[in-house]
Formats: sequence, structure tokens, C-alpha cells
Amino acid sequence: MNLNTIYRKKEEIVTRQIAGETLLIPIRSQLADMQNIFALNPAAEYIWQQLDGKQNLENIHRGITDNFQVETRRAHSDLEEFISQLLDAGIIEEKAGEKTGKEK
Repeated sequence: MNLNTIYRKKEEIVTRQIAGETLLIPIRSQLADMQNIFALNPAAEYIWQQLDGKQNLENIHRGITDNFQVETRRAHSDLEEFISQLLDAGIIEEKAGEKTGKEK
């Protein structure tokens, strides 16, 4: 995973707070994509909030280790897994022209 990559949320995502839980609900053709609903834990919610098309993954990774009691290696692994899930679900995209550096 290249920590210099910048991602942004796609517009067809609805974020809802239900019973104290944050849910991401992809909307496609006016229907909710029920197979790709995400219930976010606090760290995943933090990551989601940072995917604004401005923050690179390195800054998000640093924020995870600063704000949550997690080791650097675990934060990297969790970030990589969550980003992969969001990409597979098609609800985030890489911001074009913003990737620099070598793969890490």
C-alpha cells in the first residue's frame, strides 16, 4: 500500500447514525446496495472522515496511531484492509494525479 495515495469518497454514499453506530450505505440507481453496507467501529469511522481527497494515507495512518491505542504495524494493517474493502465495494476512489513516492 502506498501511503502517499489520496482517496476520496464517491458521492453515492449515504452516512447514517443509527443507535450510536455509523453506517455507510451505497446508493445505486436510487436503491441501497444492501450487500455493501458498512458498520464502522471508531477507528474505521475516523478513517472514513479523513477520506476527503486531501489527506494522504500516511497522514491518516499517523492520525490512527495518535488517536487510538494501537501499534504502528497494526494501524497500517487495519488501514490497508479497510481501504481495500472500500475499494472493492466501489465507494472510494483514488484522487487522480495525487499519488507520489514508491510503494511501501
